[in-house]
Parts: sequence; structure tokens; C-alpha cells
Amino acid sequence: MAGIFGRIKRKMSRTGNKMDKYQEAITFAEAGESEYAMETMADQKEVQAPTKLLVMGRESDFSKEIIDYALDMAQRMSYEILALNTAPLSCETFKLFSSSRNQVCEEFKSMSEKNAGLFQEAAAEKGIPFHHIVMFSEPEEALESITREQKDIAFVVSETLEDREDSRVEEGERLRRNLYVYSMV
Repeated sequence: MAGIFGRIKRKMSRTGNKMDKYQEAITFAEAGESEYAMETMADQKEVQAPTKLLVMGRESDFSKEIIDYALDMAQRMSYEILALNTAPLSCETFKLFSSSRNQVCEEFKSMSEKNAGLFQEAAAEKGIPFHHIVMFSEPEEALESITREQKDIAFVVSETLEDREDSRVEEGERLRRNLYVYSMV
């Protein structure tokens, strides 16, 4: 519990410091010292690290829906995109079959990079910085590992894990994938 409250306390402290800087800039701008106000805000922007939007694909794939949503959100919020593909197996699984292990892992990585290439091109067209990671672990483990390494992830966007049944289409409901967006507080 102390960890959660500590993180909340640090975030509140940073927010308070930002508000103090904004108030200082506003005060000087109102007093006619617009140059000093602009310098104060420039200093504030330099301190902020770029925020990232982590987009979790389904194994080696990113659906059109998740790509469109992530690009729109990243553009509106000025985020970088960190695309993640995970294979729910360890390359160590094939330890006994060493020749197969390397081939399976390389094929997955190649497919992931190919599928992420389309995502990267769309991001480049919109001027959004894009990074891609492939991990060989369960999605939850990969998410935990990445958030430990990279502290500047603001949101996680992912799709449903289970597929919807085709019977729902027969009942008149349209087939679609649900997207989930998580805030990394």
C-alpha cells in the first residue's frame, strides 16, 4: 500500500510544482514581463519528458481499429507511440529443439516487425514518433516489465483477449473488437 500512496504523493508534488511555475508565468505576463514568462514556460517544457502511449497488439498483429485509435490519441495528446508485440511463449520452451527455437522466435519477430511497419508508416505520416518492441512473454508480464523500465508511459491501449462468438452476428449484433485504454497513474 505504501508504494501506491508514495507514487500518488510524488505525482501530486510534481503537479503542485507545475502549477507554481504556471502561476509565476501568468503573474509576470500580467505585469508586462512577457519575456520572463516565456522563459519560465520554456524551462517547464524542457523538464517534462515525452509521454508515451503503449499500444499492445494481439501477438504479432495490430488491428486497424487499434492503429486508428492510437494514432488519433497520440496526435491529440502529443504522445509518442510505443508498440508492443508479445508471444505467450518463451524461446526457452524450445530449448530441446535448438534449431526450431531460433526459427520460431525469428519468424515471430519478423512477422511482428512487418505488421508494425504499416503502423509506423501511418505514424510517420502524422509526425508521431514511433518505437516498436517484441517480447517473448505473457502480455501482462511484458506490460509490467516495460512500465518498470520506462516511467513515461501515460496510457496503455489494448484489445480484448477473447474473440467474440459468431453467434452474436446471427442475433443482429455487429462483429467488432473492443479496445481498452488504461491510465498509468
